Amino acid sequence: MKFSNLKKIYPDATLADTTTIKQNLLSLPYKNKWIQIPKSVLSQNEIDLLTMFYQNQESSFTQHQTSHWYEYLIGKRKVIPKTTGKVRMIQLKLEKKDRQFDPTLWSESAKTLFEPLIDSFFWSDDLYTIIQPIEAAFLDNDEIEGTLQTLEDDFSLKTICYVGQYWEPALELRQLFQEERTIFQQESPHFNGRMGSLTDVSLHYFTESALSKSHLIHALKEKIDLIEDAKELIRALWENQGNVSMAAKSLFVHRNTLQYRIERFHELTGLALKQIDELALCYLLTL
Repeated sequence: MKFSNLKKIYPDATLADTTTIKQNLLSLPYKNKWIQIPKSVLSQNEIDLLTMFYQNQESSFTQHQTSHWYEYLIGKRKVIPKTTGKVRMIQLKLEKKDRQFDPTLWSESAKTLFEPLIDSFFWSDDLYTIIQPIEAAFLDNDEIEGTLQTLEDDFSLKTICYVGQYWEPALELRQLFQEERTIFQQESPHFNGRMGSLTDVSLHYFTESALSKSHLIHALKEKIDLIEDAKELIRALWENQGNVSMAAKSLFVHRNTLQYRIERFHELTGLALKQIDELALCYLLTL
């Protein structure tokens, strides 16, 4: 059932980016979001029917039905599943699947490639979650990139990945994981490649709201947009920590050429890209 149709029946229903653990709200998965309805307007039969309908509709897969971690994350289970140490959540979004895609076979391959893991399950037809123990810390970004490439080659699809932080299994773990899901949903279009993490998206995620309200920021953005290849210049310097020689190499230009572009940028904007605080501001303007 579409949310618009449900809204006609239950006017108090709302859509949220994350689920809730509030006892007075019924939270139902819906297209990577969550429908929330006050339980006060529902009978117990309606709650049971809606829960059965939306949680069965959310995914054609059954892997999560016996997952304690899935039940914990959607609020069905209050106690954190037993674990011996810190855990992290790796989120995968599957794109460009063909008609022959076998989710069970793909899941088994992913489990093998991402070992060690505690649990894994599909949230929906295209969103997959892996819960990893702290023992998996030896997997660096290059190794995860290689794993994703293997999955893409074997199954002819595209994979977008968000690697979460390691967290202690404390009371707020559900909220931390919920915010990581929200970050992934909002920031995946801004990933530089197939993979992202908090450090990659934090500037954009935590400043977007404030920056969008600033007339000054809008004026600076317009000024930068008028300068040819300005964003390319700024990002190259940022990714190379302000090192002009390394930035020039990444752009395949001579160091003197890049030096000229930096000086020209300063003349046009008044912002010095060799100063790390001004470079950080300019980088924010490109996000």
